[in-house]
Amino acid sequence: MAEVIKEIEKAIAGQYPIIYLNSAEERRMIKLLHQLAEKQADNIPVITWSCTAGLDSNDAVEGTDNPATALQWIIEDGRPGFYIMKDLLDFTGQPKIDRLLRDLYEKFSRRDDLYIFIVSSDKLVPPSLNSEIFQIDVSPPGMEEMLAHLAELQQGHAARKLRDEALKDIALSLCGLTLNDATHIMHQINRCERITATAVSGLISECKRRLVASGAATSLEYVPVNFDIDQVGGLGRLKEWINIRKNLFTQKAQSSGMPIPRGILIMGISGCGKSMCAKVVANTWNVPLFRLDMNLIFSQMHGSPEAAFHKVTQMMESAAPAVLWIDEIENGLGLLEGGNANQSHIFSAFLTWMQEKSPLIFVAATANRIESLPAELIRKGRFDQVFFCDLPGDEERAEIIKIHLKANRQNPGDFDIAHLTKITKEWNAAEIEQAINGGRIDASSQGHPFTTKDIARHIDTIVPLSETMKEQMKRIRDWAWDRATPASKGKGRELSFNEES
Repeated sequence: MAEVIKEIEKAIAGQYPIIYLNSAEERRMIKLLHQLAEKQADNIPVITWSCTAGLDSNDAVEGTDNPATALQWIIEDGRPGFYIMKDLLDFTGQPKIDRLLRDLYEKFSRRDDLYIFIVSSDKLVPPSLNSEIFQIDVSPPGMEEMLAHLAELQQGHAARKLRDEALKDIALSLCGLTLNDATHIMHQINRCERITATAVSGLISECKRRLVASGAATSLEYVPVNFDIDQVGGLGRLKEWINIRKNLFTQKAQSSGMPIPRGILIMGISGCGKSMCAKVVANTWNVPLFRLDMNLIFSQMHGSPEAAFHKVTQMMESAAPAVLWIDEIENGLGLLEGGNANQSHIFSAFLTWMQEKSPLIFVAATANRIESLPAELIRKGRFDQVFFCDLPGDEERAEIIKIHLKANRQNPGDFDIAHLTKITKEWNAAEIEQAINGGRIDASSQGHPFTTKDIARHIDTIVPLSETMKEQMKRIRDWAWDRATPASKGKGRELSFNEES
């Protein structure tokens, strides 16, 4: 709220008579403007207008539900006040409305007691009025404003009043949402049979999921995560990195001045769990996961690529804290043949956003051909770390085999893990999963118990990627040898976490 007030006071000091507040929160803006009006020298009145009710002034002429009539009356009457125009931006672009706004600007730009406040969201001011209208993008409520709002709501639920510390934690989690959303969530919280941290977290995550899903930026997809870090075989160094930072990706850590994780870039062999790692981050840190489809950004289904990407970043800012997963980032931001001006503009916008985004948006990007990415993207400071996922080693394959046997409701002790580990050398995790699932299907169709032989027989029918794409995999490994941190322990140079950013 403080930043918005500063911007409005700046506009008032400059005697801009028309001020546009880009916000969907009418109630919040009206409350703020009432507070500001009381601080003015003569405690000037606040008068609101809508296209259904017109001006709420008793002295106004009839027919002020028509925007032209309302503006004409304000110009002719000229009485001091804050005039809040709720729907006016929908009528701009009409010659008469634009002319009246210019007339109003000319008449009142030398006075300091009459101001028109246009409140709207997702609307653009016509270019012809840019010089007459002072535009302010209103940020979502901050911690102080959110906490004050929740405390006010608690007064109506004295019997279930939350402790101050619990209320503060909820306010931190709600930052980024509107006061309206916060109000609805608090009503749900107060109706919970037992108010637990898990229940509150679930309600907030669901609200953020709905917020993104209902937005115009449908190139963002909410991804439900239903498995934890123990269901990922191998990749010990990457899992350790994720676990160490679990308590750092929170509003509380940010408030205490702790360095917040920014993002990771995971490259490597196809089928080795890169995409799964993005889901593991969100699940381990207990935040929602959203997947960005760069193909939809460039499809122009949702307007120009630049506008669609800007909408995505706005929606993510509202959803924070959250993880943004960008799969195969090189396809959208890489130096591939056929790149165009839109791709260049999106790349520039992405770099700027990565630098200025909310600390509580973590970017988990995956790439198969990292050599296609511009150097500016992979330099230190954009991502905390670049990890390389190689084919799993012997111990990792044994772990992966056990995980998938358990997923098939089998006891790993009933299978020859050592033999299966040996015959799957140079296989990726996806191929191992396919062999186990195929073996179980074969056993079921033949009507006999599922055994090691069923899996081994299915392994004989699969040609692994390490054979079919041997040359490409060698190039990836050669590139990653001294440029990326191995996601698995015991591979490549041993790296202490103290060396990382």
